Formats: sequence, C-alpha cells, structure tokens
Amino acid sequence: MRDVLVPIHDDVGQQSRLQAAFDLVRASQGRLLCLDLAGLDAKGAGAAAGNSLVMEAEVAPLTTVRDQVAASGLSVQWLQSREEMLPAIATFAAQADLIVMSAPRADLFPPTYAAISELLVSANAPIIAVPPESPGISLNGEVLICWDGSREAHHALVAAIPLLRRASAVTIVEIDDGSLKLPASQAQTLLAQRNIVAHVRSDLAFGEKAGFVLLEQIDLLKANYVVMGGFGHSRLVENIFGGVTARLLHESSVPLFLKH
Repeated sequence: MRDVLVPIHDDVGQQSRLQAAFDLVRASQGRLLCLDLAGLDAKGAGAAAGNSLVMEAEVAPLTTVRDQVAASGLSVQWLQSREEMLPAIATFAAQADLIVMSAPRADLFPPTYAAISELLVSANAPIIAVPPESPGISLNGEVLICWDGSREAHHALVAAIPLLRRASAVTIVEIDDGSLKLPASQAQTLLAQRNIVAHVRSDLAFGEKAGFVLLEQIDLLKANYVVMGGFGHSRLVENIFGGVTARLLHESSVPLFLKH
C-alpha cells in the first residue's frame, strides 16, 4: 500500500483525512497522492447536482495544506481536477493502492456516502473512511475485524494484511444472523498462516442489532480502526453487513478500512 490518494478540499474533514494519509504513507514509506479539488464549487454546479460539499468556518486554506504537505517530508505527487468529487477520485483511483475519504457525518458531507458506495464498486483500491473528529489513524494499536463470513469480509481481511502486521492486537468480531457462511476461525487461521495472532469474539445478531454490537465492541476494545467488507450501490442496505457498513460509516468514532 505504497501510493495513498487523498482528496484535498476546504471542508471540515480535511485535517483528519490529511493526517490519516500522512500516517499511512509514513508507515509504508510510500507516496502521497494529493488530489486538488480546490476548483470544486460547493455552492454552484455541484450543489445543483446534489453533490455539494457543505463548508464550515474552520477550514484549512489550500496554501496552508500545501505547506503542511511540504513540511511532512513525504514523497508527494499533486494531482488536479475540476470535476466533481466522485468522477475526480474515480479518474485517479487506478494510481492508488489506498484511498482516504471522510466518513459522512450528518449534513457535513452529503456527497461522501454515495461516493464511498460507488468507489467501493468501481475502484480496486480499499478505502479508509476517516471521521472528521479523528486525529488520524494509529496503525500500531488494536484492530477490530468485522466478520460475517461473506466474500466481501474475506476480501477486506486479505487487503488489510499489510496493515494488520503492524497492529498490537487483532480481534475478529463474528456476527452471525443464522446465515454465516464461513466461521471466523477460518479467518483466524488465514491470519495465523501469516504470523498474525487474532482473537475471536462471536455474537448472534439480527437486523440492526449487528451495528450496535460492533459499535459497543469498538468502544470496549478501544479499537484504533475497523476492517470490514463494504457494499456498493443498493447492496449497501440489503445485506446484513450492508446495513452495518452504513451505520458504522455514520457513527463509528474510528476510521474504517473498507473493501468490496
């Protein structure tokens, strides 16, 4: 995961996105791909199309962000687009190993929920959705893996292995609604084969309860980030973990590592 793509735009999620991207690039000794969306008119054509970014008073001017990036000492490539956020990110997604986005919060980020859903399907790279209040992403702490035995959960687990190697502790939380395809023990074995020790916690949960269970586990374990399978388009609300993905995107206090 050497090339990390992060959109640069004056909104309240900018600093948390940027710090998470710094953390990821430093850990991988990779390259930061800064996608400059400064030309995006949040109140013009974007708003008319329903893709506006709601601005707040406390935003970081682009010049300040460029100074921060320059001072980071990281390898950086600046990219520029005058398109709306989703097509702009989609254009450059193929160059990235990982995409850092802001997690949606109430009315602050109306386009990001749809954008994350679309990118989970169209982009090959995993997405890290960072809450605006997050100070970045700690890669050396506790990681919670959401497991429902689905193909998406397996893909997310495999994609996250380079990051999981850095974790101090890994816990697989198995959510069973009666249709579990593969038990968490298989995920545990897969990680063990790669010298990653993981513990398993299992819970029966149906419907909306699964989301509450995982949010409780995040707090209980003091997880630094969460790995889970993501679902795009309508599947985001159809599958048990589709609904859970939606809930955690809106309510998790820690970053989410998502892979379709």
